[in-house]
Parts: sequence; structure tokens; C-alpha cells
Amino acid sequence: MFKGIFRNLNKKKVKRFLLFLTLATIFWVFTKFSREFTASLNTKIEYSNIPETTALSENTVRDIDFDLTANGFEILYYKVKKPSIEINIEDYLDNNEFNFEIPNKNLIGLIGLKFGSSRAIKNLSIEDLKVQLDPIVLKSVPIKALKSISYKNGFKAVDSLRFTPDSVLISGPKKLISEIKYVETEHIEIKNVDRNISRKVAISKPSKDVIAIKPQEVTANLKVAEFSQGEFTLPVEIVNLPPNIEIKLVPSTITLKFDVSVDEFADLTKDNFRVVCDYSKMNKEGKFMIPFLESKPENIYNIVFEPKKIDLLIVK
Repeated sequence: MFKGIFRNLNKKKVKRFLLFLTLATIFWVFTKFSREFTASLNTKIEYSNIPETTALSENTVRDIDFDLTANGFEILYYKVKKPSIEINIEDYLDNNEFNFEIPNKNLIGLIGLKFGSSRAIKNLSIEDLKVQLDPIVLKSVPIKALKSISYKNGFKAVDSLRFTPDSVLISGPKKLISEIKYVETEHIEIKNVDRNISRKVAISKPSKDVIAIKPQEVTANLKVAEFSQGEFTLPVEIVNLPPNIEIKLVPSTITLKFDVSVDEFADLTKDNFRVVCDYSKMNKEGKFMIPFLESKPENIYNIVFEPKKIDLLIVK
């Protein structure tokens, strides 16, 4: 019985202690943060009403560091929520000029409006705010694919990935646009491809300062076919042979292996190929020549010769 009474008394004491501790902490925090402090802050600069024919220069200042004197609650608030100031371009441009400057004193006044008093603002990270506008230019640039494409066994691309249209118009500051040579697509990932591809893909901005891309989407096209291996045994012809020399080729034929689409395989004949050795390019020490295809059909791949060189005997 007595243990229960003491236990209840102890619980009441603990609760009372925690209550007083909480109140003391709140009072301390309130007292501490009610005092004035000086702290370093950063404010973002937001530029508005930029003329449609211009854009902010690449090196335009986008934020400013400064010291603010204020009570602890205000400083804590601005540390958590980064403040910003607005610069209305129309208020400063004159006579169609493309640049202007806001002196340090005026800049402090602009920041002070955000915080209620310019006297609380000191030690700006810049002396004066210099704003440069660049004329906007247009430029047509080609498209580069970011892709990861895999094919089913026996299938492969007949041609490279092509886009419709094959270029886009970008607009932005002259200096920036002049350095851009191409734009990239969003990443294209397709697996186990066994048919032609045609899909819309978005164009990625090459820089945050590029104002516009037209069009923002293009159509990616890829022709895909099933392939089979073809093989022909072909005679070897020789070119650039001097008229007073008679030679014998060893071997006189060559086996040609290649990949070709199943749809085109039936149309191929030996007459579509011509294998040639150039006597003028003969390896004189080893007395052999390297064969090459003088003519072949389009869309055949992975061509392999067997053998890869032709020996020759000079007949006297």
C-alpha cells in the first residue's frame, strides 16, 4: 500500500519536474533568440520583365551573400527559407541598351526592402550589380541519340537510328548558342528488338540558359531485320598486272562469308560480288596480295575472307 503511494508521489514529482524543465527551456530559447545577432545569409536574385529579344548573359550574378543583423527568430527563418529579391529589368534599361549597373547603395536598399531595413544589411559579396543582356539568336543543330538497344538473336539494325526531323532549332544568348554543336535525346532503352522501331523521343536541353528548342520531340526510326549467313566461293581477279608478266594465284578462288537480311538473301548471286587483288600493292617480300571486294550489294555485314591472303607464283 505504502509502495503504491510513494510510486504515485514519485510520478507526480517527475511530471512536475519535466513541466518546469520544458517551461525553462522555452523561456531560455525565447530569451536567447529575442536578442539581435549578425549572421551571413544568401539571397537569390530573380530577374523579371526581360525583353523577348534578349536573354541574361551567362555570367550574370544569380545570388548575393551579405551580413544581416536581426533577432534570432528572423535569422533562423531566413536560414531555413532562402530569401529572394526581384530585379525588374524594365526599370533599369534605357535607350535600348543591353547592360546596366545597380550601385552598391541602391542594391543594399533593394535587399533592405525584403528585410524591413537597409541598416541591417552589410558586407555585400559584390560591390555593384552589373547586368548584361545578350541578343537572342536561332541556330539549327543536329540530333545525337543517347541509346541502349539490344536485339533478339538473329536480328540487327539494317541502318543507323534516324530522326524526323533530323535537326532542331535552338534559341538563346549568342555566345552560348555558338558553342552548341548538337543536342541529345532523352535516353532511349529498348530490349529484345525484332521489328522496326518508330517512337517519339524528347530532346534534352543542352544548357539551362537555352531559351527554347523547336520541336521539343522528334520521331526516332530504326529499320530492323532478321539476318542469316551467306557464303559464296568466288574467283579472284587481278588488276594492275604488267603486260609482260604472267602469274598464277594460289588459291585462285576465295570463300566469302557474310550476314544478310533474310528478305534479301534470295536475291543474291555470285554476280553481285567481285573479289580483286591489286598487283601494284603486292607484298614483295612475302609475295602475297590481300584480296578486297571491288563491288558488293548494299546491306551485307560482317564480311570475312577465307583465306585472307593470296600467294602468287610468277610463270616464266
